[in-house]
Amino acid sequence: MAKKKASARRTPGRPRSDASRAAILKAAYQMLREGGFSQFTVEGVAARAGAGKATIYRWWSNKGTLAVEAFLVAVAPRMDAIKASDDPLEDLRRTVHTAAGIYRGRAGQLIRELLSLGHADAETGRLLFSGYLTPRREAGLVVLRRVAAAGLLREGVDIDVLADALWGPIFHRLIVEHRSLERAFIDQLLDVVLGGALKR
Repeated sequence: MAKKKASARRTPGRPRSDASRAAILKAAYQMLREGGFSQFTVEGVAARAGAGKATIYRWWSNKGTLAVEAFLVAVAPRMDAIKASDDPLEDLRRTVHTAAGIYRGRAGQLIRELLSLGHADAETGRLLFSGYLTPRREAGLVVLRRVAAAGLLREGVDIDVLADALWGPIFHRLIVEHRSLERAFIDQLLDVVLGGALKR
């Protein structure tokens, strides 16, 4: 009877596989931040995480998909940290500023590298779009729908086009690198785009 009770006990905390996966993703993002994708290796991640290469390849098909998942696990929660308020227009402004603020840092350099990688490797590209870019766009559309539901948009404004008009220039500056993503630019972008979309 005592033996049965002992076997029924569970070690507190996450299952080992979850803890190992989290350690691998944390190590992967640390490597990305430190050296970018050019210095990113499965061997390096395995050594830093205390995991075997076989374990990594069991969960990720190549280093590109590992890099993308590490990026989205580290960055997406920062994008989603904004809590909805009673002012959807202010929430929209904060959402755009938050994205630009994150992309002004190391995350912006990394997303630029991962976008390039996604075009070169189909599987990595699919994960980047389905796991990160598409959810990010949908999160922006949720805020825009709240603005529309509050009756703040002019009749006939297409929120898909409005989303492209707001976030498109941010990615343009990220990729082309002709100008920075300073706050003044984001304020001007919001004023110009919303000036044509909001009711007067």
